[in-house]
Amino acid sequence: MTATTTKFAQFGFDYTRFRFGIRTGSAACLALFLAWALGLEHPQWAAMTVWSVSQPTRGLLLEKAGYRALGTIIGTTVGILIVTLTLDATFYAGLLLTLWVVGCVYTSTLLHGLISYGAVLAGYSASMVVLLTRTTDALLPLGIDRMITVMLGIFTALIIGYLFTYKRAEQTLVNRVRRHTAANLQLLAKAFAQGSIDKLPIHEQITQLAHLETQLAEHGTGSPSAHLSARLFRRLLNAQLGIFAQLETRYFSGEGLTASEPLSEALNTCAQAIIDNDINAMRTSIAALQPLVVETPLAAAFAEFEQAATERLAFRESGAAAQSVRAPSVLLHRDWRGAKETALRTFAVMGLISMFWAITGWPQIGFLLLGASVMLTLFSTAENPAKTMYYVFLGQTAGASLALLIQAFLWPHTDSIFTMLLCLLPVVLLAGIPMAHNRTAPGSMDAILVFLLLMQPNLHYEFDAFQSVSIALAVIAAPLLAMASYRLVFPTNLRSRQRHLLQALERELNELNERKLSEQQLLRYRARFYHRLFKLYQIADKLDFNAKLTAARWLIRVQQALDQQT
Repeated sequence: MTATTTKFAQFGFDYTRFRFGIRTGSAACLALFLAWALGLEHPQWAAMTVWSVSQPTRGLLLEKAGYRALGTIIGTTVGILIVTLTLDATFYAGLLLTLWVVGCVYTSTLLHGLISYGAVLAGYSASMVVLLTRTTDALLPLGIDRMITVMLGIFTALIIGYLFTYKRAEQTLVNRVRRHTAANLQLLAKAFAQGSIDKLPIHEQITQLAHLETQLAEHGTGSPSAHLSARLFRRLLNAQLGIFAQLETRYFSGEGLTASEPLSEALNTCAQAIIDNDINAMRTSIAALQPLVVETPLAAAFAEFEQAATERLAFRESGAAAQSVRAPSVLLHRDWRGAKETALRTFAVMGLISMFWAITGWPQIGFLLLGASVMLTLFSTAENPAKTMYYVFLGQTAGASLALLIQAFLWPHTDSIFTMLLCLLPVVLLAGIPMAHNRTAPGSMDAILVFLLLMQPNLHYEFDAFQSVSIALAVIAAPLLAMASYRLVFPTNLRSRQRHLLQALERELNELNERKLSEQQLLRYRARFYHRLFKLYQIADKLDFNAKLTAARWLIRVQQALDQQT
């Protein structure tokens, strides 16, 4: 840890986040003035895009930028179609928009990684076009302006980010997986040395594997090579889980474990080769493990580990160009129940707002609907979205308050768009500072995004207190409404996510017991079961001891069901 990092940490700041925030703020300012120089009507949208897209690593930056561009194009196109079809019929515009957003959030809940973000963006990009269009004559210009400003923001974020971010965060995860794999092999060496797993921290190691699995989504971004790397890592983690599951199943059934000093020594040798990062020694020692295993189910688990580790080594030596490296099939958990509940919640809330908007005709309700479409989609996959909404509300309140102050006291005294944008410059540039502090980080991104959303510059600006305050109140009311809906309409938290996982496991175990699977089908079932078990362990680690016991029992149940198929 450097002296600079230590000094920042003493005041509660994270130096890495500080550098990222200042870099992103600078890029956002650049995008803001580039959009103005090009004569775009909403230059603040370009700055918003920079803040939304920017990432600490190149792989994440490239992939998120791509999905944001795709989501924006699709959403803007759909928004234009909705306005064209409904004209000035507020109710039908709100209804069609609600149905589109519901479809997007349902799809995004079932997906993984940044493609899920792209689906969400397609939803609220349509919302921005539909709800910010004042007249049908302005529809096409608004849609074009939306797409150009977003693309400009993406381009700016890519250029600045590519120049000042790390090429890849891969090595950090690679080292973590390598160290944890070595620790797991050393633990297995102890188990075979004593002929038992009694008093060994098996489930703690599985929990660590589960947390490594969560990082694979970010690891596998930016290129086909990164995606393949993530798939190979997932198979390697699954193989280690399979070995632990076999040991736990034998211990639970009272079969015991055959002590094997040669296998224990071979496991320690392999672990040391991994620690030394010696590829040749790793390859030799890994191949020597499986022949030493006596028990048949365990031998199959070790054979899977050998194959997964060998393929990862081949990828490491030759990269994605290696013809010998095949892309293993990956079947991930999909929360169908959660997706249905999220879709119904979004439909209920947005439908009620649309009806209220149609009845009252208040234009401010459009901003409430816009905010709700974001809050009910972007945060639906959070661990505890209701709690998240509390921080979002605080951040948006701060951003809206700052926007009102500038609108009331600075903008009326400006005489050009350029000087109006200059008033925004300090806020946009320094927005990364609260993001870097431990206390203000939650909600700080929402503060700058809402600030920019409300700061629409126009010539001969006159502050209308009623209109500006009512729009700001409508915007910050959205997280409060979303918080209530997350608590009251299909309450969503870690407990509910655990319940959905257990229901999915129960349903699939029943299917497994009723049919005889082929070898390929069994591999796919095993991959999905293991992914769900990892999710279960991740949740259990954040809940309580009973949740950990539940995860341990399901590990045994799943492995016993899989063994019956072999």
